[in-house]
Amino acid sequence: MKKRESSLVRQAQAGLILSVVILASPGCAPVQNFGEMSRLAKGKTDKMDTHGFTEIYEHLFYPLKSSPIKLLEIGVWKGGSLKVWCEYFPKAAVYGIDIYDTSELNSDRIKTFVADQAKRDQLRSFIDKYGGDFDILLDDGGHTMEQQQVSFGYLFKYLKAGGYYVIEDVHTSLVDRYPNFGGEKDEHNTTLTMINHFIRNGRIKSVYLTPEEQNFLENNIEYCNLFFRLNYAHSITCIFKRKAPLQTSQ
Repeated sequence: MKKRESSLVRQAQAGLILSVVILASPGCAPVQNFGEMSRLAKGKTDKMDTHGFTEIYEHLFYPLKSSPIKLLEIGVWKGGSLKVWCEYFPKAAVYGIDIYDTSELNSDRIKTFVADQAKRDQLRSFIDKYGGDFDILLDDGGHTMEQQQVSFGYLFKYLKAGGYYVIEDVHTSLVDRYPNFGGEKDEHNTTLTMINHFIRNGRIKSVYLTPEEQNFLENNIEYCNLFFRLNYAHSITCIFKRKAPLQTSQ
């Protein structure tokens, strides 16, 4: 064994990581065309090619496939994943935020916006233009601790009740593997530490969030799925679901 274990292994041994993998139950009728998301994403985005996240996403997002959803992704790059979302969700309105102008990707169903995800005023400008009520919001942006946590704290309230917020590439919290994403040596400020604290205590603790944002998250997260794939990248994604309102009897 290496003298210095990765922080992921140390946290797992301490019982700090909950990894939930949703798989089809034996005996259930097969879902027609299940696996389509991964097939569409192959060669277009590292969500499939490097990390294998699409395998997990499809289990959660399949029920929305034919619905007229709103989907926002932070981090556009060449637009591969935006195109995948348009193909997989044929009735979806798809939005992308990036620090660079990617308006060449705009179409009747894709709208892009220039913003720094760590700047609340710029995120506010996006919301002012396009509104909220997103069914799915994915953060595949710059992957720094501040970017991930500020976006999460600010944008979560713009999900629909029952919607999903995804923080991708949480493995940048592993400071010994990814030292250039703003994580402190003791990892107290990392996104993975924030998630693990929520799993253990039901509380959101972040140096980047306002007290109001932390309180809103604590009161409105129904669950989170933290998924880890043991590969060279140590791929980690976390999916949060926003609570739906309680149903009252008539």
